Amino acid sequence: MSKPANPRAWDGALNLRDLGGLPLDDGGSTAPGRIWRSGAPETITTTGWAQALAAGLTTVVDLRNPAEIVQAHDLLPDAVRPAGIVTRRTPTEDPGDPHFLEACGPWLDHPRSYAPNTAMYPHLFGAVFRAIADAPGTVLVHCSAGRDRTGMITAILLALAGVEHEAIAEDYEQAFRGTTRRAGIAYDVEQGAWVQHPGESWTAQQIDQRVGERRAALLEWLADLDPAAYLRYAGLDEPRVANLRDRLRRPATGSGREQAGPGQAGRGEGRPAPSEVR
Repeated sequence: MSKPANPRAWDGALNLRDLGGLPLDDGGSTAPGRIWRSGAPETITTTGWAQALAAGLTTVVDLRNPAEIVQAHDLLPDAVRPAGIVTRRTPTEDPGDPHFLEACGPWLDHPRSYAPNTAMYPHLFGAVFRAIADAPGTVLVHCSAGRDRTGMITAILLALAGVEHEAIAEDYEQAFRGTTRRAGIAYDVEQGAWVQHPGESWTAQQIDQRVGERRAALLEWLADLDPAAYLRYAGLDEPRVANLRDRLRRPATGSGREQAGPGQAGRGEGRPAPSEVR
């Protein structure tokens, strides 16, 4: 149901996937080319950014915390991005908040963190979804690895559009499997600090077990989620909620290819030390 990652669509992209082509509850599928998801974009080459611009990309929604962005730029400075692509910095958490670390620290790379995270920071999530709704064209949503914060945001978008829950879980699984060996920044619940994590080295059986646990948790969260009600709680007005719903559903208006959306011209399991890569 979920398309495999396609980093070659934009040269150098990490864990890149188009949210188009996913089955809707009422028939049909989501429109391609409207919203993409990925890991950190520092690996995208100048050619890749040109390809993204040609695909209609206007807005990058960056879910990372400021320290992660600095770390990523220190390790691998960005290629030059086209002037027509704007980046919106919209983190989904406060990594220095002890309440967040208590509730979500042990589950930073697990859908069990989604419910407390979304409940704790509706104002932050409101900023994320306003950035997507107000984008004049195609949007890229990303965090660091491109699986949990990105998965949380895209799951709300897909649920709002009416995508089948199993297809949302499949999309999450593909992102998870695409990042199991990636290094990055992680929260060490034993040290109570953010640390550099070398990445996981799991067997195929261990990966399958973790995928199964995470799919079950994600589906449980989706069963209790009312995406439109949450977006209103997060401060979005009705036109923006409708925009987000229609962005993945509106029929194409052009010929030959889909047009972009409306308005356009390692987190952890148990108490690991450290938690999984973000």
